[in-house]
Parts: sequence; structure tokens; C-alpha cells
Amino acid sequence: MTARKLPLRVLVKGASTVNWISPMGGPRTDFTFPRALEERLLADGQPCQVQTITMTSEQTSKILSTWQREVLGYSPDVIVLVYGHYETIHLFLPRWLERHANSLRARPRLWNRLYREKLLRPVWMALAQVQARLDRIVPTIRANRPRHVVADLERYIGHVQQAGSPLVYCFELLPPTERFRSWFPGMAERIGIMNNAIADMVERIDLPHVRYFRVAPIADRVSGGDPELATPDGFHYSPDLHRAIGDALAEDIGAWAATQPHLAGAPAPARDEGTA
Repeated sequence: MTARKLPLRVLVKGASTVNWISPMGGPRTDFTFPRALEERLLADGQPCQVQTITMTSEQTSKILSTWQREVLGYSPDVIVLVYGHYETIHLFLPRWLERHANSLRARPRLWNRLYREKLLRPVWMALAQVQARLDRIVPTIRANRPRHVVADLERYIGHVQQAGSPLVYCFELLPPTERFRSWFPGMAERIGIMNNAIADMVERIDLPHVRYFRVAPIADRVSGGDPELATPDGFHYSPDLHRAIGDALAEDIGAWAATQPHLAGAPAPARDEGTA
């Protein structure tokens, strides 16, 4: 039988940590980590298709309503999940107001500019300052948030196992840098709690193809221990960090792909007579 070698299929999902580079506006070679992953896999001789589905300020709960159309037809070999970050923001203010105030879809019209500059932005900043002050006197994190994030991720991982047991990565989240913590006083602590909850979930699932991907050691290596260089705007990865994450993912995925007959070019296993 002729050996069949198929392209490795990768699905990357997450919020702005996936799609935003800090700072923006650089050359075309400033890749986000999914593109850097694709580049590295191809350079290593691994045919691949990397599909990225991402939206700023996306909540983890959204993945349960989209997984069938994103996974069942595409049947990815690898799924990368970068979720839980948004739920660590204090969010006393309504989510719709935060997204409206920071929307990138505003039209360049005079009335729209005046509304945003004279009304929306000042009101939003004043409310955000109140929110930051309140954040110093309330519990570090609402107990249900990490529990809900983990429950959603675990349910999603269970669902996608039906599509050929793909390799799944759940990302470690980076805390905001020091100069941005005045706006988000308890966020670093909340991210620590969220990371522990996600790591515990992966350990509890206890499958070799469901993995917790550590980002902090890569950030430390790239930045020489200076968080401001790893995430210049306080939250989003620098071009160098994106590329380093892509390289690290490619190395781990490549080792896993070598064990998969359809990706290594080995003949497909024989099937029993009468199997549909």
C-alpha cells in the first residue's frame, strides 16, 4: 500500500493574546505565534495548515457554541486554546461597555468622533478609575470565574476528543507588567489563581495529548527577565515572544506528529472486514 502523508492541521483559538502584537504597526515579518508556528513547521519539513479563530475580549464560554462548526468538519490534529485571560479583569463595568469604549469599528464621522472624544472616553476613563479603586478593596477573584473557565475548557476538550483525539494545548497566562497594575490592582493575583485552576484541570484529565503550555519560561528567556520587553503594552506579546512561542510549540508538536502514522507518511492501519 502506498504511504499517505497528510498536512498537519492546527486550530488556534483565543482572545487578543493570540491576535495582537505589542507594539503594532511593525513589518510583515512581525508574526503572531500561529503564523510563526506555521513558518517553523514548514521550515522543519512538516506540511501543515494553521487556522486561527480569534476575537478580542472573547470569553471562554463562547467556545462551546462554536466547536462543532470549527472542529467537526476541519478535524484538526492539534488545538491550541488561549483562554481565561479576559475573566481575570475586574469587570465591575459591563462587558458591553468595555467593548464599546475600546471598539476598533468606529466610523470616521464627525459626530462619532465628538461622541467618543467628548462623552464616551471621559465617562469610560472616570468609571475605570472608580473600578480600579474598588478593585483594591474587594476579594481578589470571584470564586466562580476560574471554576466556570475550567468547566468550559474541560467540556470543550471532552467534545473535541470525538474528532479523532487531537493534541490539545491550554496556555499559561502572563500577568500585566508593573506599570499597568495601578489600573488592574488584583489582576496578577487573579491570573495566578486562573493558571493554577487550568493546570489542575489538565492534570486531572490525565491524557498525554492534553497539555499545559508554559509561557512564562519562554518570556523570561526572550526578555532576559524584563517583563516590559516581553509584553511592551503590559498584556500582549512582543514580536520576539510571539516567534519564540511559535518555535517552542512547533518543536513539541513536531515530536508528537512523528508518532502519528498519517503525518509521518506511514501506511494507514489495516481495517477489519465489514468495518464501515
